[in-house]
Amino acid sequence: MATRPASFRPRSQPARIDMRREYDAKRRRTKPWRALYKTPEWQAIRVSVLTDEPLCRRCSGRGLVTAATVVNHVERHHGDPVKFFGGPFEPLCKPCHDGEVQAQEREEDAFRRLNPSEG
Repeated sequence: MATRPASFRPRSQPARIDMRREYDAKRRRTKPWRALYKTPEWQAIRVSVLTDEPLCRRCSGRGLVTAATVVNHVERHHGDPVKFFGGPFEPLCKPCHDGEVQAQEREEDAFRRLNPSEG
């Protein structure tokens, strides 16, 4: 059975795990609201949404049957706990959430940066 060749990492470059830890620490500092995802209230909402609608809403709209694994905030909450826990929510599969939804959010953010008076 073939194995991958050994990879070379220069000593000056941090290990991948160290880079990940640094990234996670920066995220916790810049987006403290992400801790809301670990609360019992959010976990209960997540289970409820996925139980009520177990299929990905966007895939279903295209005629595909895909299990939903992520609960998406339809309206961005920007760290506001009222919006975070209040919804509306939509059940999505991970590819739809990580691909389509986050691409739309990045486009909105870029538009706001370029047009601050319209955002």
